[in-house]
Amino acid sequence: MTMHPDDLLEQLKKTATARKKRSLELIYEICREQYERGSRDFSVATIARIAADRGGPSKGAIHNKTGDDYKGLIKAWAEHTGGVTRKVRQVSENPYSALIEKIENPALRSMMAGLLAENRQMRREITLLKAEGNRVIDMRPRSAEPREAIQVLPATTGLYPSEIEALRHAVSDRLLKNEGWSCDAEGRVLNEAGRVIFKAGYVSAIRKIIGEKASSEGSPANRIGVNNGKLDVTDVE
Repeated sequence: MTMHPDDLLEQLKKTATARKKRSLELIYEICREQYERGSRDFSVATIARIAADRGGPSKGAIHNKTGDDYKGLIKAWAEHTGGVTRKVRQVSENPYSALIEKIENPALRSMMAGLLAENRQMRREITLLKAEGNRVIDMRPRSAEPREAIQVLPATTGLYPSEIEALRHAVSDRLLKNEGWSCDAEGRVLNEAGRVIFKAGYVSAIRKIIGEKASSEGSPANRIGVNNGKLDVTDVE
């Protein structure tokens, strides 16, 4: 039968140095606290972690051969209180629990535990969302939304008449006819086989830029430009 912790402490202190006496008393005190808080955990890992936080012997020092007195005192407390000297591995949803226990700095250990707890909570929420299922994601192209109108402002720089005339020629009925092309209601340019040469909005956009209606009525040719990212139109004499 193992000696009572009180008796063993007094016996070990008789041959110990002053420094070792303080360490033995610290180990004794930690074991007593474990008992008073109702914990059965008297493993070297737990006792050493608490002791190291208080300036006592580390886990390595207790595990070494020179730490037999410390291990003997811990074992005495475990047997006296019905505790265990080996940490029982608990099944946990957190696979990193063992790693957290190895962090010696208590503040860092607490912070990491908090972060992992938040991670577990988010994983649970994601699992619940997946379980609901049948969620519909709108995959319609954004082009289906109404297009913003182009704002026309007075210009400071722009296209010259020759450039406007080139754009006018690009969408003229003569060019389309000569090339065997046609224009549909959406402003596309199609070849004889019906293949799209220019996408929807091509013809209508150019005609808006060159102000074809104004030109066809005999108005002076327009001069087109960009000012601060907005389309500009001014008359060119």
